[in-house]
Amino acid sequence: MRIEYLHYFIEVARCRSINKASKNLRLTQANLSKMMAALERHFATPLFERSNRGITLTEHGKRVLEWSQKVMAEQTQLIQAFAEDKTHQNRQGKLTILCPANIAGDSNANVINKFTGEYPNLTISYQEMGVPEIIKQVHKNRDYVGIIMLIDHMYNELITDELCYYPMRDIKFVVYSHKDSRFAKQGFKSISLKALSKEQLILYKPTSLSPSPFEDLFDQYGLDNIKFSVSNLFTFYDILQKGQYITLGAARQAKFFPKVLDGLVTTPIRDKINCRIGILIHRENKDNAMIQQFIRFYSESK
Repeated sequence: MRIEYLHYFIEVARCRSINKASKNLRLTQANLSKMMAALERHFATPLFERSNRGITLTEHGKRVLEWSQKVMAEQTQLIQAFAEDKTHQNRQGKLTILCPANIAGDSNANVINKFTGEYPNLTISYQEMGVPEIIKQVHKNRDYVGIIMLIDHMYNELITDELCYYPMRDIKFVVYSHKDSRFAKQGFKSISLKALSKEQLILYKPTSLSPSPFEDLFDQYGLDNIKFSVSNLFTFYDILQKGQYITLGAARQAKFFPKVLDGLVTTPIRDKINCRIGILIHRENKDNAMIQQFIRFYSESK
């Protein structure tokens, strides 16, 4: 039995669904089902009760869940203990962190400051690029760490079994518009993506070769009203401040970019958009104490 199966089992128990858990873990439903079946063979007892409403844990499954949570907690404690050892080999070296610019302010500075305090002799390289480029770079350069935002099934074909994705937190999307804009003055309490597609939109796009995830969201309604796709984040926010165009973005941005977003107001989106920010690493680094420490710092950030 591989220890990551326990991590997957905990997520399945939390979601009460193989399908939902496989999406969160960025695994295929078939592979996750095989891993859960392997766990049941390992313990020689059924761990799940399956029905049309989903799955629940058997009494033995509940005991395995409690044990699994203890094992994963003890593993984290060991990783932390190793990270605190000043002579540990991972104290020295270089860590490259990749992140899209539009989520770069999402507590990243605090995490990196805390992390470099823990690893004072470590050299940090922080680079901004689009999500597809990040996935390719982490696959190619095994010591890289990617911070990525995934919406529904986008990029699934790029995240192969050689990579590990750690979902961190859900993202809620809102519309950003200037308080004096025509859109804001209409006073919408909320708006659907279909109705939003008829408005004058501007989207952030890191590079011309990097697709915007929002283009996929609006594709079913048509892209005629997407007037700009801007690769420079400061220019992007400057255009928003002019008041003619609106955009779709994470609600958390207002907390981390208060000066840049001053004068902008938000409108909730009615549609359910499954989106998470998470950490992407190469599978060969899943037991790397330094990288696991960074993942822990990030998961604890608010």
